[in-house]
Amino acid sequence: MARPFYEHTQAGWPMRLAFLAGALTFVAMSFLQDLRQSGYAQFAMLGGALLMAVIGWLWSSLTVRIADGTLQLRFGPGFPRKSVSLADIAAAEVTRTTFWEGWGVHRTRRGWLYNVAGFDAVLVRQHDGKSFMVGTDEPRRLKTALERASAAAAGTR
Repeated sequence: MARPFYEHTQAGWPMRLAFLAGALTFVAMSFLQDLRQSGYAQFAMLGGALLMAVIGWLWSSLTVRIADGTLQLRFGPGFPRKSVSLADIAAAEVTRTTFWEGWGVHRTRRGWLYNVAGFDAVLVRQHDGKSFMVGTDEPRRLKTALERASAAAAGTR
């Protein structure tokens, strides 16, 4: 495996804090349940807390890597993930997402969004007309690395 052109992990503090708050809310709610009425309610609340903690861990960070002729995106421990060949990328531009576009992985009016925090992003346009946005706290460095890696990959073909 070749040395990557670019690799950066952005911590998703807003996601971490939101899911931690959700998990703590479920734990607090479980202690407020009257155990004489239903032990199932407390079990369900603790299950909800565990689910929130797992989701928070999965979405705790976003690692962007450019290596081996691909742009690779990986959340938290490695899922969800996306990989795109540099040969499929037509252009990249620095952009900003809106409050309404939010965080996470979902479709927006400008294509798919992969983001864990903040509003800075790089809009990646593909040769087939599709596009997607990669949230990052260093958009200019990512754009430059994409352009340099794409040029280097084109030169080796």
